[in-house]
Amino acid sequence: MVGIANESVVFFGNLSELYQLAKDGKIDTKLQGSHTRPCKFWTAMKILSGIKNAVVIAHGPSGCAFGVKQTYKLTNCRNSGSPYEAVITTNIDEKAVVYGGERELKGAIQEVDSKYKPDIIFVATSCATGIIGDYVDAVVSRVRPEINAKIMAVHCEGFAGEYRSGFDLVFRQIVQLMDKPDSESRVALASSVNIVGGKMGPERTEIDTDVKELRRLIEDMGASVNAIIAGNCSLEEIQRAPSVAVNCTLCLDLGYAIGREMLDQFDTPLNSTILPYGISATERWLREAAKHLHMEAEAEALIKREYEAIRVEFEEAKKHLAGKLAIVEGHDAIKALSIAHMLERDFDMRVVIYNFHPWSTEARETSIDYLLETGLDPEILITKGTLAFGKYEAMLQTENELLEYLGDMSPERTVYFGSSMSFPNIPVVDLNAILNRPRFGYRGALKVAKCICTALEYSFRPRSWVTKRMVFPEKSGLSSAQSLTPKLAQELPDCTIYAGKGRGKCMMS
Repeated sequence: MVGIANESVVFFGNLSELYQLAKDGKIDTKLQGSHTRPCKFWTAMKILSGIKNAVVIAHGPSGCAFGVKQTYKLTNCRNSGSPYEAVITTNIDEKAVVYGGERELKGAIQEVDSKYKPDIIFVATSCATGIIGDYVDAVVSRVRPEINAKIMAVHCEGFAGEYRSGFDLVFRQIVQLMDKPDSESRVALASSVNIVGGKMGPERTEIDTDVKELRRLIEDMGASVNAIIAGNCSLEEIQRAPSVAVNCTLCLDLGYAIGREMLDQFDTPLNSTILPYGISATERWLREAAKHLHMEAEAEALIKREYEAIRVEFEEAKKHLAGKLAIVEGHDAIKALSIAHMLERDFDMRVVIYNFHPWSTEARETSIDYLLETGLDPEILITKGTLAFGKYEAMLQTENELLEYLGDMSPERTVYFGSSMSFPNIPVVDLNAILNRPRFGYRGALKVAKCICTALEYSFRPRSWVTKRMVFPEKSGLSSAQSLTPKLAQELPDCTIYAGKGRGKCMMS
């Protein structure tokens, strides 16, 4: 392999080889302590936050709600511009842990219902209430006739599953809120789709302009979108969701859980493809949707119009990209796989995914299976820094290993897709920085192609060595660039807290 010394390499080969090694137990897939993922409680909260006019009561100590508020909701709503959403907790104490927190829970439910009048209340259990075995279902059943809102208990205590299980749990449980379709509702929504698998509360990983682009494409085909689940969808939209012509996944890994459940329970068809980055993925997404909408002709006409609108610029850009090497940062596994698909299929580039953690082979099986079935098998390079203690997406060891791998590769023929906190000696394209334009669909494909061309055009201009020295100080060991970018999250309103001295009363600090 070019550049990098063997002692720095953990794996270099194709995705299919890594996948098989992981299945055979021949490569360690455990996450290091510094790579710890959010717990099941957190991921459940992410999905529930995407339902409009809903209130989630975190039944547990205040720290669980504080963590969700401080590290997730507050920072992400600032980064994405989403409105801040308060986090509500029963704030149980030692006495409640010994004798049970049902009283606090009942009071919180009644107060939330009377004070905020939500469409639905979710009770999310924490580790503490899961361990002591609070009778949450019984409390919910008893209080249900007394309140106006619908109510649902979600048993998502953090110790009870790995982080992805929270996504799957909530997406499957949301299906219980849905109405069984009848012939009348099927006819009414025969030209509608749901986009499923979103986690779009105060969450920046899914950009609003991308979802708007998918909605525009569906509408330009002559169909409509009933709901984005869970992306600011209402209870009413969720209830009628099974009657649509087809569910289209936004994120394949997350959308498959709810799509499969709706297929099994209501026979609602499922269109499952990877994130629609690029032309080939978008065309497959549209054509699969069109089959169930009975709009094949309309889809082909749309595909022709969309491509014709970008054809001249796209083909010109493609001439400069074909045959060049793209190194894609792999710590966001689903996005890395989808970008690799676009770069190889649409731009004819060679792709190497850098530092795709072996853990991802288990966590992202659905997307990997899809990619391999479509014949795409990108190269994967994993270095020792990925398995070391630290933030491997931005720390000195992986930065040096990347430089070692790049060696004297030409900056005119190589581009790095990843964080702006990396400083390789080749052009960098950070797709997270493209927020004002869609990255999905035809317009997105053109936008990304232009970004790569621009980056290559300015490859003669190296990034500032002073800036790099500031981010990675000399003799800093394994220091992380992220340590220099703390999230500032101290001023906005704190959690709404129940119980304690304010038992039965709602306090907002």
